[in-house]
Amino acid sequence: MRLKGFHNNYFTNLLIKWAVIGGDFVVLWMALYWVVDYIPLSEEWEPYKMHTFWMVCTLAMMVSEYLWPTDIHLRMVGVREIARRTTLLMATQTILSYLVSRVLDFRAHLGWQLLFMGLAMLVVVTLIRIVEHQILKQLRKLGYNKRRVTLVGADPEIHRLHQKMMNNPSYGYSLRSSYVSTSDFSSLLSQPEGVRLGDELYLCVSCKERELIERTANLCQERMVKFYYVPTAEEKLNLQPVLFDDMELMTTPSGPLKQRLKRWMKNKKDKVLK
Repeated sequence: MRLKGFHNNYFTNLLIKWAVIGGDFVVLWMALYWVVDYIPLSEEWEPYKMHTFWMVCTLAMMVSEYLWPTDIHLRMVGVREIARRTTLLMATQTILSYLVSRVLDFRAHLGWQLLFMGLAMLVVVTLIRIVEHQILKQLRKLGYNKRRVTLVGADPEIHRLHQKMMNNPSYGYSLRSSYVSTSDFSSLLSQPEGVRLGDELYLCVSCKERELIERTANLCQERMVKFYYVPTAEEKLNLQPVLFDDMELMTTPSGPLKQRLKRWMKNKKDKVLK
């Protein structure tokens, strides 16, 4: 049975994700085949020890993939984020492989070999993921792997979001429906059977309209539609969220000491320029 609002893009993205992960393991095994020849005393290893070394590196990659999963299938991810995630992936894999190898006492100096292997894999995997991401963007330009979105609200922020989505076809978004009047959309929620939401819904209203936000979020959850709340332009502040126990608070991006240091440096710079 097909669920309402549950588009096959989910399975497409899942396939892309697992294909990329599979490619990472292929690169790892090719690198292991090459690096084993440079490990001192590796020719004296018994077959079980060689298999154990391969298994250690493979399990380390599995843990790393779990901690830092691929993000190239995300629509608004950039090259910088792809490189950052890949760097963390390969750093975790290299460190875990080295630590477990030391615990198992392979009686060989594996540090430099694993380090060079990690650096080589970092370059190769990063380049592969960037190429894969560019291919995926081109496919979305051609109309594949589209996401149908519904926009609700009349605030300037929702218009900015609409322009970002529609002006760049490589994001792969298409407009399913748009409701400028939140009162009209709210009346439709009383009879949700006829409401078509697409794959994602973006709601931009004041946070004071708590009931509308909760009703919309609950409906999206029932329809398996991704829900996003977009703060209005008036409510957007130059603050960052922090947690205080189970409460979410807002604070300035930098502390008072850092602000004083910046002010002191600015004064010194102004005096030098004068």
